[in-house]
Amino acid sequence: MDDTERTQFKGKFTVLVIILNILIFAIAAAVIVFFIVPDSIWLRIPIVLICIVISIISLAVFIPKYRATKAWLDIHGTTKEERLAQMQKEQDEYRAKIRAELEEEMREEESKKNVEE
Repeated sequence: MDDTERTQFKGKFTVLVIILNILIFAIAAAVIVFFIVPDSIWLRIPIVLICIVISIISLAVFIPKYRATKAWLDIHGTTKEERLAQMQKEQDEYRAKIRAELEEEMREEESKKNVEE
C-alpha cells in the first residue's frame, strides 16, 4: 500500500470507527436510561426511542460502508511487490497464450504447405 492509499484507508477506517462508536454509545445510553431513570420522569421513553432510532440509523450506515471499505481493502491492501508479481504473472500468462496461438497458426500453415506439395 502506498502513502496515498494508506491515507485513504485511514480516512475510511476513521469514519467506520466513529459510526461504530455512535452505535455502541446509543445502545448503551438506551439501556442505561431505560433501567436507571425512574418511571416518574416523562422523558424516559422518548430518550430511549431516540437512542434506538440513532442506533438503527448508524447500523444502516455502518454495514454498507464496512462492506465497501472491505472490498476496497481487498483491492488496495496488497503491497506494491504483490501487485507487481500479480501483473508479471498476468503478463506471462498472456504471452504464453499468444505464443500458443502463434505456434498453432504456424502448424496450420505447415500442414497447408505439405498438402499443396
